[in-house]
Amino acid sequence: MNNSRALAVEVLLKVLRNKAYSNIEINNVLKGSDLSDADSRLMTNIVYGVLQHRYVLEYQIKPYIQDKKVEQWVMILLMTAVYQMQYLDKIPEHAIFNESVEIAKANGNKGVGNFVTAVLRNYQRHGFQELPKGNSTYALSLRHSTPQWLVDLLINQQGLNKAKSVLESINQASDISIRVNTNKISVDELMTKMNNQGFDMKKSPISSVGLTCPHGNLVNTQEFEEGLYTIQDESSMTVAPTLDLQPDDQVLDSCAAPGGKTTHIASYLENGSVMALDIHKPKTKLIQENSHRLGYEDIIKTKALDARKAKDAFEPQSFDKILVDAPCSGLGLIRRKPELRYFRKPEDLLDLQKIQLQILDSLTELVKVSGLIVFSTCTFDAEENEDVVIKFLQTHENFEVVPVKHEKGLDKNVHDGVLKLMPDDYFTDGFFVSAFRRKK
Repeated sequence: MNNSRALAVEVLLKVLRNKAYSNIEINNVLKGSDLSDADSRLMTNIVYGVLQHRYVLEYQIKPYIQDKKVEQWVMILLMTAVYQMQYLDKIPEHAIFNESVEIAKANGNKGVGNFVTAVLRNYQRHGFQELPKGNSTYALSLRHSTPQWLVDLLINQQGLNKAKSVLESINQASDISIRVNTNKISVDELMTKMNNQGFDMKKSPISSVGLTCPHGNLVNTQEFEEGLYTIQDESSMTVAPTLDLQPDDQVLDSCAAPGGKTTHIASYLENGSVMALDIHKPKTKLIQENSHRLGYEDIIKTKALDARKAKDAFEPQSFDKILVDAPCSGLGLIRRKPELRYFRKPEDLLDLQKIQLQILDSLTELVKVSGLIVFSTCTFDAEENEDVVIKFLQTHENFEVVPVKHEKGLDKNVHDGVLKLMPDDYFTDGFFVSAFRRKK
């Protein structure tokens, strides 16, 4: 199929019905289609746009469907049409109308086509309904298409002004960021090389090895193939420096796939090594592929293992440093994966906290005395971050928090020794990093 709008509906249905990840579904569809670059961009734009503005779009459509039972795919089709009419000013409305009605007829029948026509004509006639103003949870939730429980959490933990700043930032398009493999090329050299090819690369404000650019296909370049860089969010580049790595360190990366942080750790080592674990065997292959491309296959070993069982697989005090990049809600990623906000529930946060504590608990004997365990997540809620630090220290008196090391001026993001990045701070992923030293 080569219809970008129909494919957008197909992707959105998989995401919202099956809780699939938008980026994976988009890639799957693009692989199987013959879309032009322009149509690929349109399809991707519609998918992310509908996910980012879902509550607003439903609010616009609701008056024209009232209490009718509408199938999920029809509702998604209507949202894609209203999104294009409201947010994409270069597309003629007749094209949106005609294609949306054709998709409705192809997937349903003439009656569905007539229904879609009627709703879109009504929306065209009445225009965009103004959204509720003010700072009530309901108004903020609707305006920023974010569940009310998550708005409440942000306000309770960050205060109203910071919560609003986060909410205003999460529906803006992300930059792409890459980590330069400085063992093969310098940051300045790679930036010049990429900019000569038309990429608008800039240095990251929070990582000395990071570059960012607004858009472009960075996986299909010769430089990527040669292992001169890897795709990695700037926030996650703050983790490896925290480990205070020495050239001969033995390191355990306990939840490693797809290997971005693993290969970053390896870049600091000479005679040392990294043991990279992942619970899923196929994902260890991803780590191996990344380490081979970047030139670290001699430093990185992999093992398919649940990190909670690591204490049975390795001798006590086997490692100088251990990274626990723990399973988490991923709420810090909602600019890149906007669907996550609709999938998570408040109780998930405490369920994940239990798993995080189990992993930390299983690794305490494996780190040497005076060694470090670094705990990180790609989320911003206290339940999965600060509360985990407090609970871990309460039950492990032989560990202490050591202030997180960082390369760039992130002092304002370090409180009580832990680093917390909110999505609006540097326009990166929300992230948390803490470090524990084994005292005895």
